[in-house]
Order: sequence, then structure tokens, then C-alpha cells
Amino acid sequence: TFKVGNKVGKKVYLDIQLVALPKLSKYYMTGLKKAWKDDIREELDLRAGKVVNENLKVMSRNKIKKYFYEKGYLNAAVEVLEKVDTTYNNAVILGFKIDPGARVKIGDIVFTGNEAVSEKVLRKAMKNTKIKGKAIFKSSKLKKKEYREDLRAIVAKYNTLGYRDARVVSDTVYSISDELVQIDITVEEGKKYYFGDITFIGNTKYETELLSGILKINRGDIYDSQHLNERVSFDPNGNDVASIYLNNGYLFSQVIPVEKNVTNDTIDIEIRIQEGRQATIRKVSISGNERTNDHVIYREVRTKPGDLFSKAMIQRTIRELSQLGYFDQQQIGVNPVPDPQTGTVDLEYTVVERSTSQLELQGGWGAGRVVGTLGLNFNNFSARNINNKRAWQPLPTGDGQTINIRAQSNGLYFQSYNASFTEPWLGGRKPNSFTGTIYHNVQTNGVERTNPNRQSLYITGINFGLGQRLKWPDDYFTLYQGIEFRRFNLDNFPTGFLNYRKGISNNVNYKFTLGRNNTDVPIFPTRGSQISFAAELTPPFSMFRDDIDYKNLTSEERFRLVEYHKWKLNADWFAPITSKFVIRTHGEFGFLGSYNKDLGLPPFERFYVGGDGLTNFVIDGREIIGLRGYQNNSITPAGGGALYNKYIFEARYIIANTPSAQVFPLVFMEAGNNYDNFWDYRAFNLKRSAGAGIRIFMPMFGLMGVDVGYGFDPEPNGATASGWQTHFIIGQQF
Repeated sequence: TFKVGNKVGKKVYLDIQLVALPKLSKYYMTGLKKAWKDDIREELDLRAGKVVNENLKVMSRNKIKKYFYEKGYLNAAVEVLEKVDTTYNNAVILGFKIDPGARVKIGDIVFTGNEAVSEKVLRKAMKNTKIKGKAIFKSSKLKKKEYREDLRAIVAKYNTLGYRDARVVSDTVYSISDELVQIDITVEEGKKYYFGDITFIGNTKYETELLSGILKINRGDIYDSQHLNERVSFDPNGNDVASIYLNNGYLFSQVIPVEKNVTNDTIDIEIRIQEGRQATIRKVSISGNERTNDHVIYREVRTKPGDLFSKAMIQRTIRELSQLGYFDQQQIGVNPVPDPQTGTVDLEYTVVERSTSQLELQGGWGAGRVVGTLGLNFNNFSARNINNKRAWQPLPTGDGQTINIRAQSNGLYFQSYNASFTEPWLGGRKPNSFTGTIYHNVQTNGVERTNPNRQSLYITGINFGLGQRLKWPDDYFTLYQGIEFRRFNLDNFPTGFLNYRKGISNNVNYKFTLGRNNTDVPIFPTRGSQISFAAELTPPFSMFRDDIDYKNLTSEERFRLVEYHKWKLNADWFAPITSKFVIRTHGEFGFLGSYNKDLGLPPFERFYVGGDGLTNFVIDGREIIGLRGYQNNSITPAGGGALYNKYIFEARYIIANTPSAQVFPLVFMEAGNNYDNFWDYRAFNLKRSAGAGIRIFMPMFGLMGVDVGYGFDPEPNGATASGWQTHFIIGQQF
């Protein structure tokens, strides 16, 4: 305030009295959950001692409303309360009474000015801004940040269709009810353009014809600057013009497309190339591996000191490190440090370790008995450090070896024990893996060994295998070869698949698997394929014994030495629709044959199709093939099948991709069947199903999931469709 003071002649003195504005002592918020309060405190940045004026209160209110606006709460109400804090001199307490209101959803999106491109196409281009009720996997809530990104996506969509000058002229968001808003978007499409002449300048190492073949853009094609940039430098598969230089040492090269001339609706492109000199790799280093030993990583590295720089070999190295499963696949990277003066480059590969060992601990109740399972998987073990006390933290790790131990039992009725060991680099110099497995299974009628009424089936086996990485036809191929011995020992045991109760059957077989796997990552592949052709062969014992009449042998004698040949083909293809949305197609085929028609097919190694694919208590050597939408083993002839086929179409969308967990829901269509012999086979006589499910991968527990499928066809000897079935997934893939 001010007042007139003394008057001296024609002069008047004014007395101005200043009153200090109060300062903030503290503030509080009401009407919010704790997470919102924490976020808003960061936005407000209010500290004790700040001067409280109208500007501070208005700015604080606006920040709170902006916070909620960006989250889709367009009608948030904020009331600022002020009261004197009597514990301090000239201090106040601010209160923010907040009502976020309902999060508004999008009732409609209306476009004007779009003559060449339909509203449907433009709405689809908006990935995160969807109309209520028209998006299954996307929210219809309005979020400012995502909305702004989608406005840019509209322009980008026009650009891919040749409308180089398209722009969003205006956009308006307004309420049409308490919980719905409408978005009006006005676009200006402009002229549609086409590619004209495309010329290369500066290319001395590679012919223009070769570069044009890689570019794959011709005069008259619809002009698409995004596609042009991908073909020049940013193709996700590395099939672009720049990559032919980068894969052959030209690290310092530059490939730049320039619009040279625009005539009416035609744009001429000039691709300017500065090749530079070839770069040699000087040093390769690794960082971030706290548990995995350096040599385990270095043996997967495809870029060696002295080699020419190669972008393709760097990408291949990252893929190989990801396939190990020891590191967070999202955080595997490389830091190139080029030195143009010397023409060299240093490469530092960076990794982040994740937990690799897995624990399986299950307990349940079935058939009136408690069932227990204990499994331990050590996937980055170090056998050479077993005697090193310092290495037990809690286990010796870092050499890439695998130890699996599993036991399952429900007491005297059923017991299963198995253990395996894998050395991925036998000898340490070449990627030749060695695997050894031993197992022992027992099934009885639940009485003690000393009881004369005891019925038992023992299956004991051991196998050894060697795996190799091949260089031909390419180095994605692998070959696995193994031998196995398995003994079936029946003592007064009714199996249901053999017509004898006492005796011994021996199975000696040789296995080989030729496979090719170029998928990018193991758990949620987004591109590539995984194909394998496998055979399991026993010696044809009957061919060496002409003196035996196999037709008249008893079953016990007939199967004392089991003989058969078994063939399988598996194929998986993965194709990305977006970075998170992937299509998987799968096909598989299996056939079991005999050498001697008089001996026939063995009762072992048969195919049992249907259900979740889990073995449960099955120990008779059968092969379980999952088929969702049907009960376990329900698509199976009596005694097991000798030939089956199966097809899957699956759409996957990953919603969590972190070091601690990967989660992706999926929908599927599936079909398959199982036949007693080759002559009954009908390629299109399939049992069909469809459904949805979810997969969760956690390093400590492996892959888990659940599927719900509907079987459209009746099971064998059934009259109605199989209907809804629920399947639990533990470890295996369909």
C-alpha cells in the first residue's frame, strides 16, 4: 500500500509500505493414489521456502492438469487451497484437491481432406490411437504423447503411398460425452509422386548394375522416401546398398540419396557414394561378462583382429551371443571405435548377464497319490572349477557346460531319474558338442520288492552324442549323431501295449539330426527359420538271421532285440509384422517303419498325438506329440501310431521383454492326425483346432504357459467335436 506523506512546495512524498509475500512451508495432495502423488511431486518441484504468489499457484495447477491430460484424463479438476502455517512466521501451507475424473476414450476419429486415402487406412496407421470397441489388442484411451506420434504416422503413411508433400493441417479434440471425445483431423494430401531416373556417382569398387540390383527401385515406382532409405542404408535384414560396402571393410563409406530433380510428378534420385578406404579390425574386447568366462564369448565372435570390418559378421556375432542364452538379448551390443588415420577399428562387445540356472519344483495330487518333481538345470556350468572352492558362488559357472538332473516320484508306484551333461566345445578348439545322458524309470503296482505279487517295469538307458557346426551348405547348419542303449525289463507287468508280461527287450539305435537354425533369438524369435531332419535307426537284426521264422515267434522272443527305422521332419518359420507382432508357421511329419514285414512294427517308439505334449508318467518309449484342442493321446490308434503330420499357424505379440521375464500372448490354428500305417494316410484328413494362450519365460523357471483350444472335429470313435480343452505348458514348444 502507499499513502501521501509530507508536502514540500510543489513536491509530494509518497510513503510505500511493502508486505512480504508468504513462503511455502509444505504442501499436500488429496484424491490421488501414491504413484500419482510421487510423479506429480517431481513435476511440481515445490520446495519449502519458495514464495507463494498467484503465478506459483496457477503454474502448479496447470502442471497437474497437464500431467493428467497426457494420461488421457481430459476433465481433471484441481482446486488450490491455502492456509496460514502458524508454526512459522509468514508461512502458508498449500493444498491441492485433485479429482482426475474418468479417463476419456475415443468415440470417433473423423478425417477431412483425404480424397485418395480412405479413413480406414489412416486410422490403421494410427497405432496407439484407436476408436472404442474397434481394437482388440489396443487401448482406446487418449494419451497425448502417443496421439502426437500417431499424427506423424499419418504423414508417414501418406509418404509411403507417394504423397511426399502430405501434411496434417489441423486437429481438434473435443468432448461428445462425459467419457468420450471425438478427434477431427484435416489433412492436405498434395500430389502423388513417382521415381524418375536413379543414378549412382562415386562408385568405383562396384558396378552400377550390381548396385541397382540391390536397390530394387525402378523408374515409375511410387515414390517412397522411407523405402528408398531402407534400400540404401537401413534394411533390417542388411540387404541394402550401404551394407555391400560395410560388409567388405568400407567402414568409412557414405551412401547418401539426394533428390536431384523434381519435374511434375517425377523425382530423379542421385545416390552419392564416398567409398573411402577399407578398415581392418585392430582389437576385439568384451565387457559386462561377470560370470561367463571370456573364452566362452570369444569363441562365438566372428570378427577377429586382422579381419576386414564387416557389418554382417558383427550382426552374426550378436546373434550367436544371444543364442547362448546367458545374456539379456536386448542389451547385447557393440561399440566400434574407428581410427580413420590408420584405417583401423576397435570393437567392444557389451553384454549383460542374466540368470541361467533353472529350478523345477512341483507337487501335486493325482490318482489318489502325492506326486513330486525336482529338477535342476545348470546352463552355464564350469566342470573344471568343481575343486575350486572360490568358484562355488553358489555354483562354479562360466564355461558354458550344461548339467540337467531331474527326479519324479509318487512313491512305490512310479519313479523316474535322469541326468545329462553337455560340453558345447569338446576339446576347446572347435564347436563340436558332446552330450551324455543316463536315465532309469520304474513303474510298479505299489508293493515291495520282497512281495511275490509285485509287478514291475524297469527302463534303463544311456546315450552319447556328438554335435557339429557345418560350413556347407552354409554355417547355420548343424549335424548331431548319437548312439543309445535302452533296456525294457518286465516282471509280471501288464503294459497294455505288449501281449507278454515277463521278459526283456533291448533297443540299440543310432540317431542323426541335420538341422538349420537362423532365428535371431531363442525365446521369442522374430525372423528366420528352424528346420530339422532326423532319423533313428536300429540295426536290422532280422536280416542277419535267416534261420528264424519270425512269423511264429512269441512276442517276448520277437521283441528281444527291437528293430525299426524312424524319420522326422520339423520346420518353423518366423516373420515379423511389427517389432512386437510375429507370425509363426510350423509343420512336422513323422514315420515309423520296419525292416522285416514278418517281424512288423515294434510296440515301442510309436507316436501318440493329442493334448499338451507332456510325458507325465509315460515310460514305454512312446513319442508324445501335442495337439491343442484335444485330450492327451486321444488322436492315436490302438497301440500307437506309425505316421503323423501336424501344422500350426500362430500369431504372437510380446508384451514384456526384460531380463527378468518375457511374456507373450498368442492365438493359434492347428491341425494334425495320426495313422496306424502308411496306407491309411490322408494328407488332408486333419483334426483341426483354434484357440489362444500365453507364454512366460523366466530365467529361473524356464518356459511356462497355458493354452485354451477348441477342437472342431471328433476324436477317433467320437461322435461330437472335441470342444474346449485347457493345456498347461512346461518347457516344451508346440
